[in-house]
Amino acid sequence: MISSSESDTKMRVAALLGGLPEHDPRPDLWSRIQFAHQRRKRQRRRHGIWLGAMLASAAVLLVVLLPRSSEVDTGAADPADWQAQSHALEQEWLASSRESMDPRYRTELKLIDAQLQAAYDRGANPNELAPLWKLRSEALQELLRSDNGSVRAVTRI
Repeated sequence: MISSSESDTKMRVAALLGGLPEHDPRPDLWSRIQFAHQRRKRQRRRHGIWLGAMLASAAVLLVVLLPRSSEVDTGAADPADWQAQSHALEQEWLASSRESMDPRYRTELKLIDAQLQAAYDRGANPNELAPLWKLRSEALQELLRSDNGSVRAVTRI
């Protein structure tokens, strides 16, 4: 059962709403709504593509760096020893006057260098630095082994 105050309120609201003027929307309203909806869908799709690309690149980095870091013996040597070996290998590679470097090795060296810089920035201990210097030395050794200076080409006729 409805009380008299509720029915009075309903009647007043109905009277107020009935007194409001009715306007037809502008003719371009639906096209503007559809355009805004399509724009939001494109933005979400673009963000999804960027997110997917970042996740894929992170996965590639893990695949490249994780197997090598699991093989590293952490207590084998002092970081200064690995650093000296890495520096010597880099000097050897530079002295060999090889002008081009495989982009894979350049990327790998840049990633290792970035990890080393981050470790030094946060004040990492020698147990964390030694494996990174060892990784850098191994990457430079691979570079020296693979880049023997001779160019080989396969020509199919």
